[in-house]
Parts: sequence; structure tokens; C-alpha cells
Amino acid sequence: MKVTREMGTVLADTTMRSPVYIDTRKAPFRLYGFYEPFRRTPESVALATSETVTRLHTMGPSARVRFRTDSDYIVIHAELSNDEKTGSMPILSTSSFEMHFVENGKHIFKGSFVPSQGEGKTYVECRLKDKPVMKDIILYFPINAAVSEFYIGLREGSNLEEGGRYTYETPVLFYGSSIVHGIGAGRPGMNYPSQISRMLDTNVYNLGFGGGARGEDAIIDFIAEQNMSVFVYDYDHNAPDAEHLEKTHYAGYKRFRAKQPTTPIIMASKPDWDLVNDNSSPEINEKRMRIIENTYLRAKAEGDKNVYFINGFTDFYPADIRGDCTSDGCHPNDLGYHYMAEAFAKVIKPLLT
Repeated sequence: MKVTREMGTVLADTTMRSPVYIDTRKAPFRLYGFYEPFRRTPESVALATSETVTRLHTMGPSARVRFRTDSDYIVIHAELSNDEKTGSMPILSTSSFEMHFVENGKHIFKGSFVPSQGEGKTYVECRLKDKPVMKDIILYFPINAAVSEFYIGLREGSNLEEGGRYTYETPVLFYGSSIVHGIGAGRPGMNYPSQISRMLDTNVYNLGFGGGARGEDAIIDFIAEQNMSVFVYDYDHNAPDAEHLEKTHYAGYKRFRAKQPTTPIIMASKPDWDLVNDNSSPEINEKRMRIIENTYLRAKAEGDKNVYFINGFTDFYPADIRGDCTSDGCHPNDLGYHYMAEAFAKVIKPLLT
């Protein structure tokens, strides 16, 4: 379709008047990674789970919008709120958008849209330029900010079409802690679920909730109702202690299995095995890892042929550069997330259909 002034939205506050701003909730844009725009779960599920999930479920880690256009520039205009800054994350990942082109099945990074409106502004608006040729575009949402409105600005008279499809459209669903969420990543597309999406050309659905993944019944029941190709079960880090993990991990597995008896499940333990602080030690982390491994072994003993286990200490980071794979001693940096993505991708790839 031709981009016309009539199809756009007139924005009350903008730094650029010439682009035609089009609501990404409308065709031909296709949103990925949300249950509904712009929530990762229904509000009722978030409220029934915890205050933390309620606060975070409107953030969009690994959420994307896909489309094709020959416009010579792409402008993003998004209303942001609740953009949480952490010591492990720059504004590039907390509040920015990231653009990739898909060319011959390869996902190619093309740039970041970084907030620059300053204090007192509730929106982010930025522009990236390119040649006036058709391109298949994927934009990643910020990792740590809630988006309430999101418009793409294109040149009037350019063409806009539905974007391409993933080789595997049925998503791999990830549930877990801040490490699934993407805390510590340098930009939005660098958490491990997003890297896996590009490695395998697969859709992903990221239900990582920093500090808020404790295997609660409400969230497990919601997950069990979703369509997925593979379920990655990775909430070790947010279980407050080993006793809580033991109480909820196998029970959560059985709760999921009651509704999805054959979906492949990958169970993983946390990567920072040797972290020492007030609540953790190598000994405690080994105990937690054994709890997760025991769920896997018990499931296998019960005849489940679709369960897999990844040991977070031995299977993720190379031993000689473990320290180089973390941003703060706990969360991975981009290198750490890359190694995590590679380890998961080896298990996930043969399971995709």
C-alpha cells in the first residue's frame, strides 16, 4: 500500500512533522512477543501472580514489530513509562528500540533508536536513514520500559507491506528471571531469547520478569494455555531459596504437563554458580541445580521423553573467560548472553517444526 497522509495519526507532540505516523497495532504491521498490545500477559494474570509481574508485564523484552517498506527513513515515536534504570543497564537497552533487516534469512543489525527528548518528555522519537529500496524490518522493543503507544513514521508516497514470516512462526516460550528478561544486555536485541530468535529464525515469546519469576500457579497456568513449539523453564535465580525452588519446580512442571503433555521442556539452572553474597554460595547454587536436575530425572523416570536439562555452570560460559561473560557478577553481558543463546539453540534447533 502507498503511505498517505490520511492513513496516519496526527501526533500532539513531535520533533518531526513530515513523516506519516502509522499505529503499529494496525495492519500491515505484525507485533510479536505480546499477548495483547502492549502487554505480555493479561492484566488479570499479572495481578494474580505478584506485584513485580504486575509492574513488569507491560515491558516488552524480545517483543518486536515486523513490516516491509521502501521509505528512505524510519522514524519511531513511542510513549514510554516506567522505564527502570539499573546499575547493569545503559539507556541503550532500557529505553531504546533496535532495528534489524532480514536479508536471505539472515538478521542484520542496522541501528538503534536512542531517546533524546530530554526531561519532561514522555516519548522517544528518533530517525534512521537508509536507501529507498524495499527492506524487511524487525524492530525490537526496549527491555526495561513500558510502551503504551508506538508509531512508525514513513515518507509520504513510500510503500508499506506486511513483513516476512519467521521460518518457525510458533514461538519458543521462555519463562524466568531477570536473565531471561535481559538485564545486563547492552541493547534490546542482545538478551538470549532474542539472539536465539535470530540464530534460528524463530519467533520467541519472552516471559522473563526481573526479580519476579517464582513459579507461581497463576503464571504457570497462563503459560500452559499458550501455543508454543518449546518451553524454556529458567527461573532458578528468582526462587528466594532452595526450599521454595524444591516446592515449586517439579509442581510447576506437572502443572504445565497437565495441559501440554508433549511440548518439549528445557529446564535450566542459573549461570553464576560461583557467585558469593548474602543469599548464595557455590554450595547453595549446586543444591539448587540438583533440584532442577532432579525434576528432569524424575520426569524421565516417569516416561516423559520431551524433557531436557541444561546445567547453567557447565553448559553456558567457557571456563577460562567466565568473568568476561558477566556485567556485574550475576547478569550476563552481551558475550555471556551469546554463549547462553548458543547452548540453548543447540537443544532447541532439532525440536522446531
